[in-house]
Amino acid sequence: MWAEYNLSTYPVVEVTLSEKIKSDKDFEAFLDEWRILNQAEKNFVFIFDTRKVGYVSTRYAFKMASFIKELKKQDYQYLKYNAIITGNWWTRMLLKLIFTLQKPVAPVEYHTSPDTIDLDKLINKTKIISVSNV
Repeated sequence: MWAEYNLSTYPVVEVTLSEKIKSDKDFEAFLDEWRILNQAEKNFVFIFDTRKVGYVSTRYAFKMASFIKELKKQDYQYLKYNAIITGNWWTRMLLKLIFTLQKPVAPVEYHTSPDTIDLDKLINKTKIISVSNV
């Protein structure tokens, strides 16, 4: 699997991405897990660890931008924040391309190490109440 989801610190969801996407099915599995989290209708935050990611085709950046566009059509966004650990130039360029094509669903912060991520701060991000829920 390209993406391993760890829910042990939920509502903080850790997603570790491996070196390469082996197939479209592999990428779709990554998106399906994200959809399942949204279907739970509970606020959450992501920590994406991309340090092991190698070369990924730009076509997946376009697919990701399309997925984000799909998510933004929903009435309520359960994803409240993203912390992305980046390890290489290519991954940062893909992220820049994705977020140029489509603005992120939730705010994004970048890190070079997991040690700089404040879990308590991320958990507090999930407690944001939407105006539509008041």
